[in-house]
Amino acid sequence: MIPVLAAVILAVLIVLGAGLVRADSCDDIADLDDRAECYAEQIEKKEQQYQSASKKLSSIKDKANGVAQKIAQLSGQLNVTQSEVRELESDIAQMEEELDVLDKNIEDRQQKLGEKIALRNKVVRNYSKRGVLNDLEIFLSVLPSHNLNGFQFSAFSYIFEKSLTSETISLIGSINTEISNFERDKKEAEELKSDLEKAKSDLLALRTQLANQKAGEENVLGDLKDEESNLEGKLSELSKDISELSSKQQSILAQKAGEGFGTVGDYEAESQKLPDPGFSPAFALGSYGAYTHRRGMSQYGAKARAEGGQKHDAIIKFYYKQSVVKKDGFPDEIKVDGYGNMDFQKYLYGIAEMPDSWHEEALKAQAIAARTYAYRYYKAGKSICTSQSCQVFLKSKSDSPPSRWKKAVDDTKGKIIDGDTHAMYSSTTGGFILDGVGWDTSGKWPGDAYEKKAKSPWFFKAWYKQTYNESSSTCGRSSPWLNEKEMADILNAWVVYERGSNSEVDRISPVTTSCWGGNPYSLDDMASKAEKYGTKFTSVRYEKVDISNGGYTSNVVFNTNQGRVEIDGTEFKRVFNLRAPGYISIRNALYDFIIK
Repeated sequence: MIPVLAAVILAVLIVLGAGLVRADSCDDIADLDDRAECYAEQIEKKEQQYQSASKKLSSIKDKANGVAQKIAQLSGQLNVTQSEVRELESDIAQMEEELDVLDKNIEDRQQKLGEKIALRNKVVRNYSKRGVLNDLEIFLSVLPSHNLNGFQFSAFSYIFEKSLTSETISLIGSINTEISNFERDKKEAEELKSDLEKAKSDLLALRTQLANQKAGEENVLGDLKDEESNLEGKLSELSKDISELSSKQQSILAQKAGEGFGTVGDYEAESQKLPDPGFSPAFALGSYGAYTHRRGMSQYGAKARAEGGQKHDAIIKFYYKQSVVKKDGFPDEIKVDGYGNMDFQKYLYGIAEMPDSWHEEALKAQAIAARTYAYRYYKAGKSICTSQSCQVFLKSKSDSPPSRWKKAVDDTKGKIIDGDTHAMYSSTTGGFILDGVGWDTSGKWPGDAYEKKAKSPWFFKAWYKQTYNESSSTCGRSSPWLNEKEMADILNAWVVYERGSNSEVDRISPVTTSCWGGNPYSLDDMASKAEKYGTKFTSVRYEKVDISNGGYTSNVVFNTNQGRVEIDGTEFKRVFNLRAPGYISIRNALYDFIIK
């Protein structure tokens, strides 16, 4: 029988999925395990619908891309044909001009030839009229006026007539040849003009055809886009269904990731020494820092820096990259949830975020950070809450503040951090601060980390309890140690997480259902699922982790029965927190293994 906690979690899941899963299909199932199985089947159905719609969407997108390419091709062809039409029009116009010149030339030559022919005819006629003597008479006659005897005149007349005839025939032949050539050229030019006009007509027809094709393809593309939009809407709805039905897993990750902003409070937590696992190999995951946003001041880091001789303004300068300034016209009051308007100094007296036994420079740095944090609420016109969601305020402490803390608040009255910083802070960041601050060390990390020097109990810790409170539930686990089979199970879960369907991935959750509920695969079933995907782990040996300069574990390396395996550090953390039994978890992005 699943305990009350599991029933509560399932009830939340039912509420989240109320709009998605029909009440008569799963809600009426009395047995909680059967009801969880019903939800898993619902997720499988949604997944199948999602996959089907996704494939169809992919097909439509491929078609749309093809149509778009065809339109681009047709557009290119339209541009080419239009250019060709303009070029041909220019050629035709040029040819027409040349034909006009040819026509004029022919007319001129024909006119000149006509004049030559008229001249020739006139000469021939004149010559024929003068030929009244026969050849013998001409030969025997004498022409005193020309000093020619008959023989000489006869010879002269013969030569003249011969030359005239030859010249005339030559002239006529030349002109006739010239006319013939021009007529031929004219005919060829007219034929060319006709051909060019036909080509232009053909291109215009092609252009019209291509334009019609393009318009048709654009209509098809529009229809495909509408269908694509409808399918994307359907996919979004299915994705939302799956996300909400898997909210239990998200809840597991949130709880195991150490979300929330942990501060030291008025009292320091004690360090805890790990017990001997009693078996080997034994695996534990230690987190550097926990319950932290890794922004702004590390309280344990400030403690060690103060103990090392740094002043409060130098501490502030390192963590916030801003100076401490005295604020003129600082407000006298601030609005506090549950208490209304309070004197600003009296409000600060009640801040319970650092033990008053710590070094006075650390206390001053804390007072300035707390004042700056509260001042941002004042500027925004908001009331500030009294829990760790803002900063812890205790009315009892405000009414009777410890002397050392009161002195730190009074000594820094009106002082805040310059700039627009929100003055965030947390107990332990693991030795690395975000927002460009970097490693919080006096030398090499992790040995020279200030938080380690200050002996923060959270600097490097293997977490296996529900919260940072040492008295919180352990879900039946006496330590954070995992045996080899359990570690191999984490790697098999990673295989399923990488390659499995959504419904299979949904069953990656802790086998300790007494704390988490759900319907997880057993260790053997998880191994079978991993084997189905070709990689089943049975033996595991830790090799190393890679630490990024960005302050996180970037890679995890194992030697296994499947050979050397490298896993992305962020992904390993996610799968580990989903699958590790009980409350065993990695609480920060920066982590390492502890091996026995």
